[in-house]
Amino acid sequence: MIRQPKIVLAIGILLSAFSGAWLVLAPAANPVYAEKAEPAMIDGSAILDGMTFTSDVGPLGKPANVTDALVFQNGMFVSKECERRCGYPPAPYFVRHLGDKTEFISETRCPGKDATIVWRGTVDDGTVKGVFTWTSARWYWTIEKEFWFEGTLADADVPIASER
Repeated sequence: MIRQPKIVLAIGILLSAFSGAWLVLAPAANPVYAEKAEPAMIDGSAILDGMTFTSDVGPLGKPANVTDALVFQNGMFVSKECERRCGYPPAPYFVRHLGDKTEFISETRCPGKDATIVWRGTVDDGTVKGVFTWTSARWYWTIEKEFWFEGTLADADVPIASER
């Protein structure tokens, strides 16, 4: 009879130790939480607003197979090619400064499917580059594919909303 309380106590101590370690180590394992980001807003507008990049896109490790327009406007980000293919709408983007570079992240969801795209990139001196992860959840498995993008600042503004 004395053994049960000792086992329960040992399990409780182990769970406490693991949960404490997780709370301490989780930020270090994820660089988004490990560093403090600077505010994305300056004078009430997002700092990448008004920028449009003409970008090459391709599967990670393979050559480009698509040209895209990446648009930052009104605190929102959209890939015009993804918008055209599946109706991915503009989504909020978040930034942080790393030296002279500006890193951004944005996540958008396809309205007709259980699919999301998470964009992670760096804007530096009129160029953009990064990766995005496309994830499609199915009832029997989840498909995840990674793509790269790289481009330059475009001369003309592209409207963020589709003209239909």
